[in-house]
Amino acid sequence: MQVFHRPQRFSRRAGELSANIYGTLSAKVDRARYQLNGGIWHDVGRGGKRAPEPLFVIEMKEDALRAGTNTLNIEAQANRGQPEVMSLQFEYDPQPIVLPVKTDWSKGDLEVQDGYWETFSADGQWRVRPKPGFEDYDRILCVTGAFAGGRRIETELIFRSSDFPKRCGFGVLPLWGGHKDPEDFSPRRGWIYSIAWFHPYRQGGGVEFGYKNGDEPRKWVDSYRQFEPEPNVRYFLTAECWPEKDEAGGHLGYRQRMKWHKEGEADSNTWIELRDTEGCPLPEGEYAVALIAHFCQVDFGKTVVGAIAQPPLDTISSA
Repeated sequence: MQVFHRPQRFSRRAGELSANIYGTLSAKVDRARYQLNGGIWHDVGRGGKRAPEPLFVIEMKEDALRAGTNTLNIEAQANRGQPEVMSLQFEYDPQPIVLPVKTDWSKGDLEVQDGYWETFSADGQWRVRPKPGFEDYDRILCVTGAFAGGRRIETELIFRSSDFPKRCGFGVLPLWGGHKDPEDFSPRRGWIYSIAWFHPYRQGGGVEFGYKNGDEPRKWVDSYRQFEPEPNVRYFLTAECWPEKDEAGGHLGYRQRMKWHKEGEADSNTWIELRDTEGCPLPEGEYAVALIAHFCQVDFGKTVVGAIAQPPLDTISSA
């Protein structure tokens, strides 16, 4: 049994956004389970696109976590032999997220949702990427915990390669609400998100809202612009997302926009924009910000998440 990440701390979780532990089991293991804070034992999540065996994921939702120190026991048993038990401790901080959040990848304490990620130093700068050899479906890394309100994300990234050029994608999740599924199903199969990324299935870069509950049909709405990112070239990506309110302060929906430019070129003032009310309304609530790499090798540098209010109407123009 190997746990890929042993974070010292998880930041605020809410709704479907869980604190996750990801790892791999021996092919001989026929039973694997976990226990949080001395509670009941649960089977670890194995199978599906998110954690095909021998990988596994443990998903701990907010209502199961304690503020302060938590103890997680993981037990793996092969052929009814002596169980292997691993005990981990981590801190859970439910306090509200204070913006801005500026990443320091040199610390290496990653809040991974899915996959095996690593930090590394290149040209005097610390960066983060899916560990080579572990590029797969929806590798997701939280930059912040859950919080409400508008956010502006600035990052720089370099696409390296993909063995699946027609399937790969990479960028940021301005609203990451976690995986949604009926209670006690793991790995959970659904999702709640807004995304700003590059993906060849729309032949370019753009923004999207998506919602799926378990194995139910997915809902989405998107807006893309034709674009083909060049390998080994640095791009600067800016994404903004905020809730729109009526005059009484009631929630109308979410709006997001994205722009990017290549190193050496001027910053673009042209945004790609989208409202969730155009086809996929998301629940009002608290959302994390995350990075995503889908079937590809890509690395991210410094990432900054700042607070924004609804921009003035005269600054909003659809592309």
